[in-house]
Amino acid sequence: MPNNQPALYESPVMRHIAQARPDLAPALGKVADYLLRHPLKSATLTIEELAIETKTSPAAVNRLARALDYGGYSGLKAALLETLHELVSPVDKLRQELAQRPSGVFGLQEQLRAASANLAAASDANRETVFESTVAALAATRRIYVLGFGNSAYLAGLAAATLVPFCADAIAISMEGGNENAAYRLAAIGESDLLLAIALPRYSLDTVQLARFAKQRGAKVVAITDSPASPLCEMADYVLYAPVDHPVLTSSNAAALALIEGLVAAVMACNKEAVRLSAELTESVLSYLYVSTPDGLGAKPRKTS
Repeated sequence: MPNNQPALYESPVMRHIAQARPDLAPALGKVADYLLRHPLKSATLTIEELAIETKTSPAAVNRLARALDYGGYSGLKAALLETLHELVSPVDKLRQELAQRPSGVFGLQEQLRAASANLAAASDANRETVFESTVAALAATRRIYVLGFGNSAYLAGLAAATLVPFCADAIAISMEGGNENAAYRLAAIGESDLLLAIALPRYSLDTVQLARFAKQRGAKVVAITDSPASPLCEMADYVLYAPVDHPVLTSSNAAALALIEGLVAAVMACNKEAVRLSAELTESVLSYLYVSTPDGLGAKPRKTS
């Protein structure tokens, strides 16, 4: 992302909504959460359509606009349109295309378009300076705990496993044993440690509670989540946004995976011995890998003790 462009969630209207969100009444909070999660689509909706999308009422939408000092919904929508350059996100366009197909076919090209749209949205949502600060915190930390439940557990496991060669200590705490064992593993976290918490909709309450515990113990908290509407944002020192919109699935992990890979690559680049570590890692697994032979049939090297 060009450094001279503001990140999507740092635009005035998005920051205003995010700052006001904790003090809003429940109905108004539902509308605010939708605006934060779907800022591009929200700019195209009428007040009635937004009420339907948020399962509230036009009156609630109007009350939110007044609570945000926009006078009414027309003022809020004008602020959204003024700030946001695109009126409809690529994923919404794809969703509309699929709705018009009698067969409802979803193919590889549609998936690649959806993934590309989320990657582009992640570029708009994240500042390079925040990413760099996150990398610096990861590289300088004594011990990194990685947390994620549900589908995020697999992302957490991947993050921990790929960080291991380039950090002093990286631990996936949300694997075997569920939330009870995760809490047990996190009990020793302290001021010199860092928690990397991953939570995508629908958010796990356990992830939020354990992140709050880590913050109370003085540890740094890095969050990978979908938008400022995420409950992880309030206790995180650094937040990286991974949009999850998908025309068919409940959520997409493409952007979150890209962020994890980017963090690992950047931490590796910070390590002066990264090239040597990478070479040693490759060498250590060479005896288990398939290699080609002159006859083209291939062979598996013998394991060495």
